Amino acid sequence: MSYINQFKLIHAITEHKDGWLNYKELLSTVNRQQIMKKLQKSNPGLKGISDFFITEEPIEDENWLKLPERDKKKIARLNAKIKKSKNLHSVIADLLKYKLKYPDVPPIYNYLGIAYNRADQQKEFYRILLETREKFPDYVFGKISMAEYYLSIDRHKKIPDILDHKFEITQHFPVGTEAFHISAVRGFYYVIGMYFIRAGKAELAYKSYFLLSDLDIDNQSTQILGNEIIGHEIKALKRSTDNYR
Repeated sequence: MSYINQFKLIHAITEHKDGWLNYKELLSTVNRQQIMKKLQKSNPGLKGISDFFITEEPIEDENWLKLPERDKKKIARLNAKIKKSKNLHSVIADLLKYKLKYPDVPPIYNYLGIAYNRADQQKEFYRILLETREKFPDYVFGKISMAEYYLSIDRHKKIPDILDHKFEITQHFPVGTEAFHISAVRGFYYVIGMYFIRAGKAELAYKSYFLLSDLDIDNQSTQILGNEIIGHEIKALKRSTDNYR
């Protein structure tokens, strides 16, 4: 079933033959209440953005808290360099030293994985993803990173197992957790939204899009998922028009 306004979608396709479509404008035509009402009938445990407290304040891992303040600052600076530096060899080397020194601190593994990925060292990236998942099976950023990896190589069917078939972020934290960091919420609902749309479960993908757009409609994750949904809707439109020929 298509939820987007078909007339506006056809108009957008004909007007923008270069392939660029305004995902925000097109998805604003979707009847959000209709989709959520339908989902809640079969999925009464669905969470929306108002169902948990989202914060931008740091939520530090228990083992991270135990690190000397001096080392925490140095590791944080290395993480900041990952996005800015073109030569990541020294950053990776320093992170490896801290990983050896503090083997039970999952954020170090996460930073190292990001650095490997940005340095296009894919074998090392995959290896650290596997190591992180094995050593810290409950670490939500480890799950998100592994899910993103499988999305990148078109193996989305592996994602449910990675997430233990739990599709709400609240299910990945201890009962009673009150606050969730915005980066975890954004990363989690991005990967499950992408999984759902590729699995043909459009309503659930829309649910993730609604949550991401409520957080920040202009964020890159929201944009990528929005465009993926538009692509799905265009394919559905093409199938329906082909049936009339």
